[in-house]
Amino acid sequence: MTIQMCEFAERQYDQNFHGTKVTPEIVEELISLADNPVQEFPGYADFCKILAISNKNEDGSYKFPSLKCLTVDKKWALENGATLHTDYEARNDNEVAVLVEWITGIETPVADFVHLILYSREQMEKEGDVVEADWAIVSIGGAATVEVEPMRPITAMRNALGVEEGGSGVVIDRKAYKESVEFWSKYSMIRE
Repeated sequence: MTIQMCEFAERQYDQNFHGTKVTPEIVEELISLADNPVQEFPGYADFCKILAISNKNEDGSYKFPSLKCLTVDKKWALENGATLHTDYEARNDNEVAVLVEWITGIETPVADFVHLILYSREQMEKEGDVVEADWAIVSIGGAATVEVEPMRPITAMRNALGVEEGGSGVVIDRKAYKESVEFWSKYSMIRE
């Protein structure tokens, strides 16, 4: 299985990116570690899968100390001085803006795990981002646990809009959407 970073995910190289920030060197090492993930999870569609990679060495030190866990319990964060923000944002010029929320004012811990969200080459071609590898990294996320957080409700909605709006054209799975709403009603993303 071959893996490469797709053009869409390269936004994570930008130090102003609001999610997990990476470097080409970190991505190269993550791709190498993807040969032996801690766990593999099915994605939200047949063309998607998620690889969980440990961010810890055998001695307990972090492989990538710059990769942070960016999800926090909303109630706890607000009780401890954080600020909740909302705004309409698009991830690039081709997408419609959607309502997003995030927390500031909380120190971000180093992630114990890194999740690589992969799309198949065929799906990438449908979305207009041609890759040579079998799988493309569409997102890299630092996480506190090996388990994958539910896709945010707004991401599921964007995906249902279709490729022309920045999604994948996969209809909303009502059960997964409900679980996502329950999770993200309690948690929020952190922005440093």
